[in-house]
Amino acid sequence: MPSDAYMQIRTALDSTTEVTGGDQRSGVGAVFIQKEIDRMIKETINKSTDFRQLVQRKTIRQLAHIWNLETSIGSTVKSTFYADGGTGTPYPNQYLQLYAQALSLRSDYEVTNLTIAASSSYFVALEREARSALQAHALTEEQAMILGDDASAEATGLTLNGLVGVAGAYKGLKQLLSSAVAVTAGNTGGFADASTAYGSTRSSTVTDREYALNVNTVATSVTATSPLSVKNLNSAITRSNIKVGKMARRIFLCSEDRLDEISDLIAPNGRFVQGASMAELDGGVSVLKWKGLSIIASRLMALNGVTSTNGTSVTFADTDNCVLLLDMDAISFVNVAGVDARHVPISGTDSSQRSDVQGGYFKTYGVFVVEKFNTHVVIWNLTAPAT
Repeated sequence: MPSDAYMQIRTALDSTTEVTGGDQRSGVGAVFIQKEIDRMIKETINKSTDFRQLVQRKTIRQLAHIWNLETSIGSTVKSTFYADGGTGTPYPNQYLQLYAQALSLRSDYEVTNLTIAASSSYFVALEREARSALQAHALTEEQAMILGDDASAEATGLTLNGLVGVAGAYKGLKQLLSSAVAVTAGNTGGFADASTAYGSTRSSTVTDREYALNVNTVATSVTATSPLSVKNLNSAITRSNIKVGKMARRIFLCSEDRLDEISDLIAPNGRFVQGASMAELDGGVSVLKWKGLSIIASRLMALNGVTSTNGTSVTFADTDNCVLLLDMDAISFVNVAGVDARHVPISGTDSSQRSDVQGGYFKTYGVFVVEKFNTHVVIWNLTAPAT
């Protein structure tokens, strides 16, 4: 009976040695070829997402990712001018230990052998189902990275599951990029949100270590939504620069409709204003840039909004009211033991099942983390873009 060649190869090459299951050429064995197949999987799923492939992937061999966030060194500075022969006491850094527990994500598919046989002349059913599961795997990851575990319903049809986020997922940008600083207009305000991040509660007091968990914010008005302006984009870059994010790999992240608005803003009538440009990437893809920073659009950003009408408190809304300036050097996805979009084929030949089906699943063990906060900027309380 016909079966997908990919499944046969993947099973045959499931080996821990460098020659078994492969061929006899030196250095071209099963493990080498299997890694090439895994690499192609990652390249394929990048075609269905916008933000996921920009996040660096790291590997750990424990259930939780644990790291130290360097905070204020206190009242005594590490460097000082001193008199000839002068003495002093070195002052160590202070750290805030953060942790994020890895979760498992799985995407399943299954096809009956009757369907495979009956459609083989015009349709490769097993391959199509596997491809669909892999695409759903990538889209679900991107949804969780941006919108986190927000399980409220959404009726716009932007997501696969009918929810804003993914129930049971890790925290995403919508939950992580917050601030306990009081709400004010301009570039010095926050969200008055003393929420927790990775086990620590944000503080609005500069002398507290937890103050380092706050992002920067830009808002022209905090009593009513206002249109996005070039000044907002510039202010966000300046805020990040001041927090020593100037040399980081940074991007603007917005919705698809907001990208159209930004395009009209910085390239009216198709002519770029000073500071704007277009970068041509491999495959014919073009990316709009502002002052050298790429502007990336994800449809899921249409469900990430922060608004205020009273100037003292904010509402985290499922609407398109913010643009993010992200320090991508401080954002990563950490997988456990390299289990990242790992494919596991399954067939119904097991004597305990005797099911006339073929299928499998893709699995990832990991967690999305923002390892540093103050180099990110949220441009918020924006008027929703025209659609």
